[in-house]
Amino acid sequence: MVDEPKELDSSSDSQTQDELDLEIDQEAPTSSADSETEEDLLSVVQSAMEIEEPEEAESQSEEEVEGEDDGDAESLAASDDADEDVSDKSPVPYKRFQEVIAEKNEFKHGADQFNKITDYLSHNNINADEASTGLQIMALMKNDPAKALEALTPFVNTLRELTGEVLPSDIRNKVDDGFMDEDAGRELSRARAEADNQKRINDRVLTQQNNAQSEQHKNHLARTVTAWEDNARQSDPDYDLKQDEIDDRVRVLVSERGSPNTEEDAISMANEAYESVNQRFKARMGTKRAMRTASGGKLGGTPVAEPKSLLEAVQNAVAAGSS
Repeated sequence: MVDEPKELDSSSDSQTQDELDLEIDQEAPTSSADSETEEDLLSVVQSAMEIEEPEEAESQSEEEVEGEDDGDAESLAASDDADEDVSDKSPVPYKRFQEVIAEKNEFKHGADQFNKITDYLSHNNINADEASTGLQIMALMKNDPAKALEALTPFVNTLRELTGEVLPSDIRNKVDDGFMDEDAGRELSRARAEADNQKRINDRVLTQQNNAQSEQHKNHLARTVTAWEDNARQSDPDYDLKQDEIDDRVRVLVSERGSPNTEEDAISMANEAYESVNQRFKARMGTKRAMRTASGGKLGGTPVAEPKSLLEAVQNAVAAGSS
């Protein structure tokens, strides 16, 4: 007799197998979840470690770049502000300062040139009319040579005589009469012309020296009179009222007697004019009468105290009657 399998056993085995499968199934997800979690966490950490450093470096570089940009922006802003300040403030006054300096230099240059011209004319004894004539002839030489020659001809003839090129009448007569030849006559004429020219130069120099000394003497007398005037003004409070009359009186004295030659003459003339004007000034102002007080030594309207007794009343009456 063959043994049949028992249902109970098979069922129990199957049940046991099912339970095992269930347990395996229950355990399997846990292990897969753990593995997935570990893998995910590892990948996250690795990726974070790999990405974090570049991010930090990138963040630092960005911060540095931003800092540099900020610094550059601030420096540019500061430079712009400085440029604005310079453009707003410096250029206008500095430009005007440059203009003033340029104008001053231009005026100074013009004044220096004018002084050089006047000094040259004065040193060579050339007056204004002669300088004007010379410039006109130079202009004609540039623009109209024919008129320039016509204008120069009188000066050329004069120069020929001054240099002895033209024989004076007396030398010409001697040459014509045969007392000397032409060459001897021209030599004598040149020698005479040089002597005359030297004499003119000496006379001119002497005149200039005399004029300079005279001008210095006049300036010295003027300073002396100015000092006298300052002293008179300090001692006389009415001097300014009299000054015009004093000046007129001095002019009259100078026209009558001539200019003073010494300090004493100048001061004496000023004192004379001052005294004359003082007399006229006093006559116009009149003599002021001095103020006198009323008789009794009291001014009118002086209050008198009320008498306190009969004796004081009698004394006041006697004093009033005696006054």
